[in-house]
Amino acid sequence: MTKDNPRDGFDGGDGLYYHPVVVDGVRPGDRLFMEETFGPIVGVTAFSTMEEALDLANLPGYGLSSSIYTTNPQHAFRFREGISAGMVSVNNSTSGAEAHLPFGGNGKSGNGSRQSGMWVLDQFTRWQAMNWDHSGRLQKAQMDVADIVPDLDFRLA
Repeated sequence: MTKDNPRDGFDGGDGLYYHPVVVDGVRPGDRLFMEETFGPIVGVTAFSTMEEALDLANLPGYGLSSSIYTTNPQHAFRFREGISAGMVSVNNSTSGAEAHLPFGGNGKSGNGSRQSGMWVLDQFTRWQAMNWDHSGRLQKAQMDVADIVPDLDFRLA
């Protein structure tokens, strides 16, 4: 986007911006099909069956995020089972805002790490328990047991 080619009055200022593009008829093997892109471009590839869709989706070897739009629960679960992506969304976008989940992408996507979410605490924490005897005596492993003599005459006021 430039001053000579704005979009809805936005010319990009001093930044580097591109108009969104949808490319229809993308085929397996096309560069747009085989490369993971992070930009305002999407390729559209036709398929006939769920199995063909899964084969096409897994072909490039990337596995960051995926989504399916369906009203059929069987399709949603078959998609989840067959897709190689680390995130699977049903009827919503793949925003990447799932910071509470252990996620790092699969295949050639992401960084291969699972260092996010509450589970990361276990990766960087060394748990340790400590007990402290203030008696000033050397204790046996099971701790000494004192003989307690009850005061049978004691009463709460």
